Amino acid sequence: MSSSNAITRIRRILLGKKVGTFLICLGIASLLWVVHALNRNYKYTLHVPVKFINLPTHKLIVGELPESLDVEIKTSGLKLLFILLKKTVNEVVIDFSLLKTNEKTQAYSIRNGNFSLQNAINFDVDIIKVRPDTLFFNSSKGNSKLLPVKANLKATCSPGYSIISKTIITPAYVTVTGDSLELRKMDTVYTYFVNLKDVHQNFSSEVSLKKPSSSINYNVKAVQLSFNVDKLTESTIKVPIQIMNNPGNAPIKLLPEYITLKYVVAMKDYENVQASSFKAIVNYEHIKEKRKHLQVEIVRTPSDVKILQAEPGTISYLIYK
Repeated sequence: MSSSNAITRIRRILLGKKVGTFLICLGIASLLWVVHALNRNYKYTLHVPVKFINLPTHKLIVGELPESLDVEIKTSGLKLLFILLKKTVNEVVIDFSLLKTNEKTQAYSIRNGNFSLQNAINFDVDIIKVRPDTLFFNSSKGNSKLLPVKANLKATCSPGYSIISKTIITPAYVTVTGDSLELRKMDTVYTYFVNLKDVHQNFSSEVSLKKPSSSINYNVKAVQLSFNVDKLTESTIKVPIQIMNNPGNAPIKLLPEYITLKYVVAMKDYENVQASSFKAIVNYEHIKEKRKHLQVEIVRTPSDVKILQAEPGTISYLIYK
């Protein structure tokens, strides 16, 4: 029995050594294969976002400006791996005033433009093709003008929240190029409709611009919309009531002399709200008319305050003789 056990143990040791050696060899072979694969050159097509500036005036583009360029590159597997891991590619800005053009055909060459695709990719690679490589314009018609952008926006806040700023549009103006007859009809550029619900935090997003016809083009495809949102707080304040149009400061006692306002305001503006921020009045002309009750009017309210309730709405008065 002892001899059989010894043979079994020896077999296990030998098999264990063979498996370990096999795994080591497999690992080395795999490493060599990976190194070889990463050193080989590969072709790959990247989608590079693009922005065009200084578009030619009095010319109408044939088709539409592309939002991205398809750039075919050739590079090592290692560089390609890093490019793919980066996921996003930087935007390329193409200045039409720096592009080579053929005056006869009205063609602008993107491939030979004075811009760096290498910087967008962040790696030194061989660029094989750029699609589209040329943009064509028609000089027989077309014009351009600068128009304001207006947001087609509907926003509903969650309970207890409110929009506390104006909607900011960036850029606020865009250059519109196209058929002269179509341009004459335009005085504003509109975004596509944006419907926001249950808004409870600051908003910022890119929104595409709407075209009235296919013959119209913009120097940008979209604008950035943003506005600020804050939580509302509810409070009350007592405001003294003033008598307007009292010519001789007649001894009149108002009953009561204060009005209580219930209002809501954004948290950031809460400390700025004072009684002097409001103005409540009654009209002396109504006293001359011997009205029994005077209507209280709130004639001044901070722009960031919303009044929910004002009590009392009418007051009495006494005239001392």
